[in-house]
Amino acid sequence: MTKVSSAVLKPTNGGANSQEKTGLTIIRPVQTPSFKIPEEKKPEPEPKKELTLAEKINKVENLQLIVEKRAKLVQTRSEIERFQTASNDFNCSMRLSDSDGNVFTTSFTPGIKKVIDFLKSAFDASIAEVENKINF
Repeated sequence: MTKVSSAVLKPTNGGANSQEKTGLTIIRPVQTPSFKIPEEKKPEPEPKKELTLAEKINKVENLQLIVEKRAKLVQTRSEIERFQTASNDFNCSMRLSDSDGNVFTTSFTPGIKKVIDFLKSAFDASIAEVENKINF
């Protein structure tokens, strides 16, 4: 915006020069035309493609597999939840075996509790992951 200045005239009581110039200057803004900034056009969302019957059946079968996997995870998680250990007693034992036939057995309750807590959190994460895959 530019500014235009003009001298301020002081009115007088008459005489040869009816107005005297003062040392003051009034600054007035100059009107400039307003410009509109063009708005960005947002891309329109693409319409959903209609699925064929075979695609719908395939999607339902995949969802069924995911739902079955979730059910197994929830069942195993609830079995772990029911497992009870006493404070410091050796009332429970844990047995691990690998594919080579090696076996590890322990009755160390604090260690068994930590394994159970880890398994609970791992199953919770797996259940949440599977539930995120269920969409239509």
